[in-house]
Amino acid sequence: MGISTLGKVTLGLSTGATATAGAVYFGTDLFKEEISKRTISSLLREKNPEKRLIIAAPPSDKAWKDAWANYRNENKDSNPWGIKTWSKITQDVQSGDNAPDDFVSKCATQTILEVPNEKDSLYVEVLKYCTRNTVVSDLIAENTSKKLLNGTGDQDSGGWAAAWEVYRTQNKASSKTKDTWEFSDWDSKKDKTELPTDYKTKCTSQANVPAFTLDNKNYKNVLAWCTKD
Repeated sequence: MGISTLGKVTLGLSTGATATAGAVYFGTDLFKEEISKRTISSLLREKNPEKRLIIAAPPSDKAWKDAWANYRNENKDSNPWGIKTWSKITQDVQSGDNAPDDFVSKCATQTILEVPNEKDSLYVEVLKYCTRNTVVSDLIAENTSKKLLNGTGDQDSGGWAAAWEVYRTQNKASSKTKDTWEFSDWDSKKDKTELPTDYKTKCTSQANVPAFTLDNKNYKNVLAWCTKD
């Protein structure tokens, strides 16, 4: 049976409405995808809290030297970021050379670009070439009002004396055979108020141990024994 003219018009309007609704639907999806993009730097904090960008460090910093060596070793035959001083290599290179300025700049510009998620190839590259491990000192700086004591020279002498007193008091319980950080000659040190020569060194090394959660034991220890208000 044939469709009347009115029926054809109605069907046409219905089809058109469906098509329009479909266009709106897909358009909304595309819009949602577009606005859900985030900068690599902000996504990194959420998806890879165990890593930190090394943008603020000078090119001579060990983290940059390691990053540059990693880039070269990952790209022996190609130069995807177009770094001017890049050259082909046949075997892995050791970390030691300062990162080129344009490599550092490339990392800086890449981190502010927006990507849809952590699987994006650009995000993966930045994660590999522009980050270092998150360490205890990062957590202290980002989550507390306390500051690490300065281990250089005689600075923060009062703060160091107070920090040592806290460590000594908390670790000299008679039931403990050794202290947390296992200082040499602990039996003699635990009853002395004088700051041991290796205490500052221990604080510095412990502050650079990888950690990215606030329940990390080493983070809590450094916060208690190596900081000032």
